[in-house]
Amino acid sequence: MKKKYLGLVLAGIMTLSLVACSGAGGQAAGGASTQAGAESSTEAGTDNSADAGDVPTTGLANPWTDITEEDADARFPNLFKIPEGAENVRWSMNEVADNTVLPGTMIQADFELDGVSYTARMQPVAGEDIVDISGMYYDWTVSDEGTLSNWGGGKMAYKSYRYVGDGEYIDVCNWFDIETGYAYSLSAQAADLDGFDIIAMVDQMYAPEKQFGANAPDYSAIEIDITGCDTFTQIVDQKLTDGMGYANVTITGTDVLLVSSGCYDNLDGNMAAIDSVIFAYGDNGPYELGKVSSDGTAYPITVKDGYLYTGGHHWMCKYAIADGKLMVMEEVSELYDENGNATYYYNSDDGGDYSNFDSAEAEKIFDELIQEMVSGEIVNYSVVSK
Repeated sequence: MKKKYLGLVLAGIMTLSLVACSGAGGQAAGGASTQAGAESSTEAGTDNSADAGDVPTTGLANPWTDITEEDADARFPNLFKIPEGAENVRWSMNEVADNTVLPGTMIQADFELDGVSYTARMQPVAGEDIVDISGMYYDWTVSDEGTLSNWGGGKMAYKSYRYVGDGEYIDVCNWFDIETGYAYSLSAQAADLDGFDIIAMVDQMYAPEKQFGANAPDYSAIEIDITGCDTFTQIVDQKLTDGMGYANVTITGTDVLLVSSGCYDNLDGNMAAIDSVIFAYGDNGPYELGKVSSDGTAYPITVKDGYLYTGGHHWMCKYAIADGKLMVMEEVSELYDENGNATYYYNSDDGGDYSNFDSAEAEKIFDELIQEMVSGEIVNYSVVSK
């Protein structure tokens, strides 16, 4: 779908590069993930797609640095969790030198549970497809694909593989979050994995509480009382709490203050946000214009040519300010039927009746809004710390 591209581009409007990595059958790459710490004989730059079931692979660099789970939580949104009862848990990070190039920094967790050795990984990657970041390159005995039960609301696709050798079983599951651009993998090693279900383990590692915005306030229900504030600065100093974000931007000629429930690093050194309360100056000082929100971190609030943009996986919205009010200048949404056919709907606050607006024309505007948002500037928020 076209929004896959949008989600990756808006993750930072960064330079994208896809690096290939491969290995011979029966080898494991990325020393930290190999059983008993075996060194890899694989070399970056060799095509290994046939060995990995036509799943593209990414290049891995050394060294790995030991970190804590708290470090991983702070660094990566939508992090996996370690299953209850796991032993010998070790978190590590493979950090890239340039945060503007994909694939980016990788987070890894090694652990043991019920006699099985596991390695879980997570990394921002380029492209639209499931990417193999497991570092496990074998001549797979069997492969499978399907949809995970918990990840992505039960709609996230996976690809899995099993290698059966002499006294050794290797299972790998790879999946990809199209909304954030992060690839995941889980590998399992044991002398015998007969009857083992790696997909069930992957679903156990989904952590709703770790998803971005899980603990963020619902701005549709929260009011910020700015009584006594005569300036934007006073709002920031007196009304905002730790972790909230703020930014000054201009929307169609009106200077406004954006206040967000929270921010995240969009991988280019700036702090982005997906929600904001908007304040402007009136005759009696600051007042609230309205609230805006996107569906996820793949759609950070963006400004282009004086217009404000938000979006989601199936909609895009362009805002303007007119006569002291926030208005939807253009909004397009898409709805799929049971056969996967999309119908596009157009809306605007200009007072027109668009109930019979042609779907094909609405789709064209939808594509235009995507391009405008992609080419716009992601709003850089300052994070409150008191």
